[in-house]
Amino acid sequence: MAKELKNIGDEYRKASQDSFASVVRSVGEIQRSFQGIASEMTEQSKRSLGQALELQARIAKKAYDTYVSELTKLGQMIFSGYQTFLNRAEEQLPNVPEASRSGAQRTAAHRVTSSRRTGAASRPKSSQKRRATRKKKQSR
Repeated sequence: MAKELKNIGDEYRKASQDSFASVVRSVGEIQRSFQGIASEMTEQSKRSLGQALELQARIAKKAYDTYVSELTKLGQMIFSGYQTFLNRAEEQLPNVPEASRSGAQRTAAHRVTSSRRTGAASRPKSSQKRRATRKKKQSR
């Protein structure tokens, strides 16, 4: 009977060791599978981020092109109206010399000179410095 119990114990130990080894192998395979999934997810997120940035750049370029196009149209509308205005003015004033139309002729007010000095602004002087400056001017 002791031999039978020993054999049963050996069989149980061997079966449990085999089971433990197969569980360890299974866990190792599961771990490798999770690593593969994680690396795939990382690659996919990198690709999707690159695609998102590319899509955003295309949208921004299209918005910029549309904005520039609209501004160009607006400018053409404004300046075409201005050109029409200038053409009408030339039709109504055919005898006016070209120099006066461009504003080249100056009036008498433009030829008047002033004695005002221009330059960098100076800091306010203290009362002692002002008195000293007045005395210098008076002594001249």
